[in-house]
Amino acid sequence: MHIILLTSLAATLAACSPEPHSFNLDGTHISEPCNLYEDVSRKFREDLYNISLITYQALARRSDLNYVYSPLSIWLTLAGLAEGADYHTQQQLFNFLKLSTDACSRQKYYRRATSRIVQSDDVNIINNRILLIDSGVTLNPTWYDLVLKNNLLEVLSAPLRSNPILTTIEVKQLTNIHNSRLDLTGNSVLLDTIDYNALWTTEFEQAKIDRSPFFNQVGELVGFVDLMRMKKRARLGHIKSVNAKALELPVGQDERFKMVFVIFLETNDVNQKLNILDTSVAFEVFDSFKTSYVPVEVAIPRVVITSEVDVRSMLEELGITSLWNDPVATRNISSPSALPRSYVQRTALTLDNRGLLPPPPPEILGPLDTPVTGLDPKLGNEFIANQPFFFGLFDSESLTCIIAAAFTAPTYRF
Repeated sequence: MHIILLTSLAATLAACSPEPHSFNLDGTHISEPCNLYEDVSRKFREDLYNISLITYQALARRSDLNYVYSPLSIWLTLAGLAEGADYHTQQQLFNFLKLSTDACSRQKYYRRATSRIVQSDDVNIINNRILLIDSGVTLNPTWYDLVLKNNLLEVLSAPLRSNPILTTIEVKQLTNIHNSRLDLTGNSVLLDTIDYNALWTTEFEQAKIDRSPFFNQVGELVGFVDLMRMKKRARLGHIKSVNAKALELPVGQDERFKMVFVIFLETNDVNQKLNILDTSVAFEVFDSFKTSYVPVEVAIPRVVITSEVDVRSMLEELGITSLWNDPVATRNISSPSALPRSYVQRTALTLDNRGLLPPPPPEILGPLDTPVTGLDPKLGNEFIANQPFFFGLFDSESLTCIIAAAFTAPTYRF
């Protein structure tokens, strides 16, 4: 069933593998050796937080606050398109992505961004970013070589126009995308998938998973979830600027990733809180974390969350429109110009109790031990995610947001 795409891809690769090309589509090029090892970590982190927050807030406005998506994957996809865009569209995308007009500076960002996800036995993150073009479209080999070398996008070819029915079936099998907004009637489409399933550094004990009430933002019981519980010395923080509590849980061998959970305190309007977030709050979250002096109760739901996001519509709301309907905008990508009818991202995330290390044994405090947690009093002595919460996956080295999510819909509803 995959013969159509794979055969066409082989032809595409054969047609687009000439001599190596440099960054010169927009008139810039690397005239001197590029120092790819220059430390851009702080600026990169800030710039990626910017697009993460913009897209997170945009999705919050468009949804019921129950979704999961990858801002990093969107950033990489748009960066690939920006490299082949006309001057006006390119400048708009560079500004949105916080990318420099200097090719060497962009390459440093690409190197950092594409190295955030490292596959291993304990952390399984599969990300595919695909520009699917009609078999009658000819790629610009310079652009293709650039995005391929920088791991920004895959480009596949299929008979979108000559055999749309079979192509649609195959695309859905390859990507598991079933979004009704997936329109394959044009000459191209953007397909983005990310699947996450990983082991915690420390597992949640199976015997401590229980069916528990889940409440909405005004405190009303709306259903039930399976809460995974653990009592351990945990890293919690009070985000003072938005009055929220945060929990950090390590993921994988050597704590290579972090899952951060946030619950807003004393509010019945979480949308208002989300709208005032900025990059400084993202830095504040990590600066606020402290390890408790004594074990505290930690409980998060065992869930599988899957979302299909209509990224094109979201970007149009943010003012990015020329990519979809202006042939001039993408004329450096292909001939005729690739005009994606759809841009859909499917993300699937699994949270379960499995971990690398066994749960910590119970700690018994002696008569001289203090029961004080050492944390901000606003945090209390527990983090129980039995109400709307927001969370994200970050790599521990750069603290880049790989996956972001909101959870407001209990597993078992009335």
